[in-house]
Amino acid sequence: MTSHDSNLLREVREYLQSNNDSMTSKPVPHGAYSLFSFPAAPKHKYDEVYPGIVLGDHSTARDKEDLKAMGITHVVNTCMGAKFNMIDTNAEYFSDVGIQFFGFPGKDIFTYNLSQHFDKAADFIDKALADNGKVYIHCMQGVSRSGSTVLAFLMLKRDMPLKEAVKLVRAKREIFPNDGFLKQLCELNRKLHGNPS
Repeated sequence: MTSHDSNLLREVREYLQSNNDSMTSKPVPHGAYSLFSFPAAPKHKYDEVYPGIVLGDHSTARDKEDLKAMGITHVVNTCMGAKFNMIDTNAEYFSDVGIQFFGFPGKDIFTYNLSQHFDKAADFIDKALADNGKVYIHCMQGVSRSGSTVLAFLMLKRDMPLKEAVKLVRAKREIFPNDGFLKQLCELNRKLHGNPS
């Protein structure tokens, strides 16, 4: 990975953290300092964060009947696999209900190169929406891997700068990409829109 805009990273991180803090029910004790605070868990199993895009958790991703009832035509699994913190679904899993599938084995660690999947995932989502489909995008909680994938789609296919995409999605669901993914999204923003003057 090359350079990223450290000012943009700081602004996005602060925006997500301030929204996270306002949702956390536990007050921080006076004088307490936390190097890292975990994001607030989403209020719902899933939320429609953009017309035709539903961002959610793993339990709904496994419930084919619920997905069909929601009108889901396509699924993007951003944590495909059988290991810890991954979901072992594939195209065959959804074939009996006619849901189209795209997946990749994303790991929710800051050193993982999620950006290698941005273009293919964005193409899949864009084609689904162009065909009047409805896409369910998930990881374990619908917070980091899948949230980052939705942001990348909005940046690549809807020409949104990162800050605009974050505000749009965060207004609908409690996303909180890990720091490594945020840096990769900042780098994508630089490639698409250049560095600020």
